[in-house]
Amino acid sequence: MIRLRTAALGLAIFAGSATIASAQSTTAPSAQTPAGKQGHGKQGHGKHGAGKGQKGEMRERGMRAMFKDITLTADQQTRIKAIGDKYRPQRESLAESMRPAMNEARDARQRGDSAAAKAAIARTADNRTRLAALRDQQMSEIRSVLTAAQQPTFDRNVSQMKEKMEQHRARGGRKA
Repeated sequence: MIRLRTAALGLAIFAGSATIASAQSTTAPSAQTPAGKQGHGKQGHGKHGAGKGQKGEMRERGMRAMFKDITLTADQQTRIKAIGDKYRPQRESLAESMRPAMNEARDARQRGDSAAAKAAIARTADNRTRLAALRDQQMSEIRSVLTAAQQPTFDRNVSQMKEKMEQHRARGGRKA
């Protein structure tokens, strides 16, 4: 379950690179609209309360965190958006291929059958590994778009995000 959440969080964070890159202004930071103040209405809920609006919000929060204290040029925004667009079909394909097993795991957990849930999740191990490699490759390409002055800030932001995910995992995937 924790691996699923981690994979889903990672997927959502990196899938939103185009969203933040295209939304980020090249004006001075003091003149920018505060991130997260617009477009954050819930757009409906699916069967289990995780509506597309929530996923989009999670993706945006992740992207804001990744580019915190970094002002991208118009060219950087365009290039980062292109990188996100390049990887999107592969991410979506992997996510779609994992969906049946993850639905089976969810159903098994709801029945109280943890062994069946673990077995279903184990069947996604290869795709989760591929997804992580794809995410790392995308991050590397995004980092190469940044200037030498921006890269340490980006690295710090990514490191902080990883720390927060580890803390989340240590708490058992539950919010404190």
